[in-house]
Amino acid sequence: MKKTVSAIVTIVLVVTLILASASIYKDGQAEISQDGTITLRMAQTSSETGAIGQTMEEFADKIYEATDGKYKIETYHNGQLGAEIDTIEGCQMGTIDIAVVNQSTIGNFISDFQALDIPYLITSTEQADKVFLGNIGDQFLEKLSGAQLYGLGIWESGFRNLTNSKKDVNSLADVKGLKIRTMENQIHIAFWKEMGADATPMSWGEAYTALQQGALDGQENPSTVILTNNVAQVNSHLAVTQHAYSTVFIVMSPKTWASLGEEYQQIFKDVMAECNISERELSRQMDAEAIAQLEEQGMTVTYPEKQEFIDAASDLYTNWENQFGDVISEIRALSTEE
Repeated sequence: MKKTVSAIVTIVLVVTLILASASIYKDGQAEISQDGTITLRMAQTSSETGAIGQTMEEFADKIYEATDGKYKIETYHNGQLGAEIDTIEGCQMGTIDIAVVNQSTIGNFISDFQALDIPYLITSTEQADKVFLGNIGDQFLEKLSGAQLYGLGIWESGFRNLTNSKKDVNSLADVKGLKIRTMENQIHIAFWKEMGADATPMSWGEAYTALQQGALDGQENPSTVILTNNVAQVNSHLAVTQHAYSTVFIVMSPKTWASLGEEYQQIFKDVMAECNISERELSRQMDAEAIAQLEEQGMTVTYPEKQEFIDAASDLYTNWENQFGDVISEIRALSTEE
């Protein structure tokens, strides 16, 4: 009997030690493992091979090194922890520590973010850097508190281009009637409808299957996203429209941010400032290479005149200026500043 009791006690102790040695989540907060490491979860919905995915790994490595192993960041790609809205809600509740989310998705929570999606508002990478690495970017990071999020940084997705499976797009007239997947974003939807397309808002996970099955004719995304998500396998025509510049915001759970304390908050800020630059450099290098690689994969690449698209959307711009006038003026001013 004594041997049985002793065996049971031993098993209980072993199980307890195993549980204690693992970093687990309790009420959405990471607990400290036996060796003192705190594990945080960072999620995105795109591929780990893109500039964003690679920079997530860089950020995680640098945080681990800069904190002497106190903070370990586990990265999750390809929507492993849910769609972007799921990851935002996870940060709000504290069940996810860090999420990488498109500016368009945040627009569903904070209306001012919708202005960032206005087509042809940002027309160069130089202007984009002035906007998102300067005062305007800081203001938008601060606005995230209105959605119970902490804004840590802003990375680049890049200029968005149009693909389809039907025909070359050499002019605005060629867009008419194409069934195009857009993000669930009212500005993008309105723009493509004005261009004559059948704009169909849909999550990316559903969109790729619809493109494979022919239920959709095309989609629009930065060239690197088109490449890393194998769009060339379902669309053979790429039009370099560069109609919108997309960013992703790196958001944190306010609970997680508060738990860091001032010393580690500063480390996270410093590492993120480095990654804000390195991600952009990698994104632009990959974008320059992506179009050539897509051509090698069999896509026909065309360069329609952008002014046609801008002129066709003139009525929409009037409405957007009425709604987001101050933000539009500030961003446009940076396109001409030295």
